[in-house]
Amino acid sequence: MRDLAQTAVNQTVSLFKGGIFALAAVLLLEIVSQPEGRLLRLVLWLASFACALTSYNAWLNASVIDFRESVIGILFIIIQMMAELILFATLTPRVTEQAWRGWVLVYGMFMAITAIRMLLIGMNRNVTIDAAIRPMIEKLDKDSYRTAWRMLIITAIALALTLPIAVLPMQSLWPQGLSIGFAILVTATSTLALSGMQRDRDMMEKTLQDVLG
Repeated sequence: MRDLAQTAVNQTVSLFKGGIFALAAVLLLEIVSQPEGRLLRLVLWLASFACALTSYNAWLNASVIDFRESVIGILFIIIQMMAELILFATLTPRVTEQAWRGWVLVYGMFMAITAIRMLLIGMNRNVTIDAAIRPMIEKLDKDSYRTAWRMLIITAIALALTLPIAVLPMQSLWPQGLSIGFAILVTATSTLALSGMQRDRDMMEKTLQDVLG
């Protein structure tokens, strides 16, 4: 029973992440082979890959301290992973030349779903934490709440950009410019998040070494 949360989360995340990274590789080849809109799609692809990589590393970090996971938590994880798949799917040049217009909206929904899960569901509800590792868990929980609120801010920015990107004429450069600018913001924040995750991992390893001796 103690391993149930790890088994459920690891199997769910591994199943989807394999498909996400495989789709990313296929789409990269398609984007490179299509000169029309190549730069735009490459920038959005890079931001999508940074997002997928960041969430994957977040799950790797969480696997150390995730002792209990609810059914609703697993459902949220599945919805998050589906959103990541759709992020890449909007970049295919085969369906329609303008499918990328939905990328910012999908990213905003992904961030909103992730933030809601972190704020309302979290991990280890009603679990007794040993005193030796309680400071570590409490620090990670506080960092998680701060991250969730930052995600909601990014969600608000994404939703504000969605309307002009969707309704401006096809020949206008504004939708592409807004999408590229937002994608650069996403890539930068994902890079910073990866750096923070490494610091958290170092802190967790040190704490566990001190506890285990």
